[in-house]
Amino acid sequence: MTNQQRQHNPDEAAAATRMDVSIVWHYAEVGLITPSPAGYTDDDLAELRRVRRLLEDLELDHPAIEIVLRMRRRIQTLQAEIGQLESAVVAAHGRRGPQDWVEAEWNDLR
Repeated sequence: MTNQQRQHNPDEAAAATRMDVSIVWHYAEVGLITPSPAGYTDDDLAELRRVRRLLEDLELDHPAIEIVLRMRRRIQTLQAEIGQLESAVVAAHGRRGPQDWVEAEWNDLR
């Protein structure tokens, strides 16, 4: 996070994401949104917008959304680990592994 990134209080985060403040609080309480003591960042707002789309577009309930968000984070962690392993292979052998790997894209959920 850059020092220039604006911090939002819960009411501002709710307004910016067009969500009820109780939903913003809920996802912070269960640890899926982790605002800093200064407030919610733009990254937090992006995650809250994902929540809104999962609620409105897919009509998922809160437990299902929690599962989706946790799976998304786990996939991102695994992709980062794969990137590190690929870099280690390149460093050790001077070439990449098989090129048939397809990356999952999560940008469409923003």
